[in-house]
Amino acid sequence: MENTPELESLISAATGRLHAGDTPALAYVRVATTGGDLRLTAVAVCVAGGTSLSEAHQRLLEYSELFEEVSLGEENIIGEVLEVAGYFDHRVEWDEAGTEITEALQEALRAAGPAPSGLAHNVYRRLTAGGLRQAFLSVEALWSSGTPENPQVFWAHMANAARLLGDSVEPGFAEAAQRCHDRSHN
Repeated sequence: MENTPELESLISAATGRLHAGDTPALAYVRVATTGGDLRLTAVAVCVAGGTSLSEAHQRLLEYSELFEEVSLGEENIIGEVLEVAGYFDHRVEWDEAGTEITEALQEALRAAGPAPSGLAHNVYRRLTAGGLRQAFLSVEALWSSGTPENPQVFWAHMANAARLLGDSVEPGFAEAAQRCHDRSHN
C-alpha cells in the first residue's frame, strides 16, 4: 500500500483524534464517518498510533471479511472489533530487560495452566504493546484468587517478574509484588 494524499489526510485526522484523547475505536468512527474509505481509515488510525504503514496494511489483511460483512453506518462495529482484536496496538520491540520480564510472565502463565481466554488475549496484547506492569497485575489478580497448576513455579516466576519490573507507582503494584514474593517462599 502506498502513501496517497487521501491516506495522508486520514492519518492527519486520526492523529488529531488520538491526541484529543479518543480511543483508537472512537478515532476510527469519527474519521470514518467523515466519508473516508473504511479500510484506509483503519490503516490511518493504526499508523497514527505508531505502527508503520506496511505493518498496518499487512495486519489489515487478517480482517478482510470484517469489511465485507458490515456496511456504512456500522463504523462503530468495525472500530470496536479492530480495537478489541489488537489491530490498532503499537507493538514494541523489547530491550533485554523487557524481554526478560516478558519471558518471566510467559513462564508463569505456562506454570499456571489454563487461563480464561479473555485474560490470555489481554495479557498478550499488553505484552506486545508495552504494558508489562498491567500484564503483571492482571495475571497476579487472577491467580491470587485461584490456584495455579504448579504454584511453586508460578509464584517464583511472578516474583521474578515483579523484581525485574522494579519499583512502580502503579496502583496496587507494590502489594501485588509483595504477595508474589511471599507466595514464592511458601
